[in-house]
Amino acid sequence: MTGRELSEKLNYLGMERKIRKLALEEKMETAEKIAVMSTMEVCNLVSNEYEIVYSENEEIGLVHKDNLEEYSALVKIISR
Repeated sequence: MTGRELSEKLNYLGMERKIRKLALEEKMETAEKIAVMSTMEVCNLVSNEYEIVYSENEEIGLVHKDNLEEYSALVKIISR
């Protein structure tokens, strides 16, 4: 996943705020730097550490890349 792909899935302002909050909680950058970064820059930070596992209109599921193998082992996908 790239930062652009993630940013295109942010349909609401609240989602953008939560992406910034995630970057802050995970200490990807200082609060001061995150505050002045563009949405794309923050999404790039997050995409370096996380992978999108699902995306709906009002919700995005992210899994830390370190846990992606474990997540894949747990999830069974049924499609048409």
